[in-house]
Amino acid sequence: MKILNPKSYILNSNSKGFTIIEMLVIIGTLSLISAILIINIRSGGQQVILFREQAKILSILSKAKSLGVATFGKTGVPCGYGVHFEAPSTFLIFKDLAGDCQVSDKRYSGGAEIYEAFQLDPVLKFDTLTLSDVIFIPPDPSVVITPSQDEATVVIKVIKSGTSATIKINSAGQIST
Repeated sequence: MKILNPKSYILNSNSKGFTIIEMLVIIGTLSLISAILIINIRSGGQQVILFREQAKILSILSKAKSLGVATFGKTGVPCGYGVHFEAPSTFLIFKDLAGDCQVSDKRYSGGAEIYEAFQLDPVLKFDTLTLSDVIFIPPDPSVVITPSQDEATVVIKVIKSGTSATIKINSAGQIST
């Protein structure tokens, strides 16, 4: 029978490995870096949502403008197409359904005029709306902003972080960010 020497179980000073203190420092550092990354990933996701919704509003304004131009010269069609904004997060494309386009109010007048309705993502809201309606009237298209102004601004904002994106529409029909 072989007898084991108790000294063989004691590690000598030349052995390789990490101490408990070194392991705790490494785990603490990795935890801190992970927490910072998780926070940045979440705010990055909100930025993606913000810019996606900004692009959606730009697309809807362009669609209303295109619809307004496409109706020129046709009988029995709306006098124009526009976009109506309602705080905190609703916007819609509407068609101006006046019987006589010469006396049209050139603004959203209610449910019968809705062409398409949209909502902002729930993490966003309209922060600044200097307009309620913008309508594109054929053939040019002429642009009417309500309330009357040369340039209107739509600002959408992330509710939690306050990050925002701006869309501008001027009386010549130019849409920009």
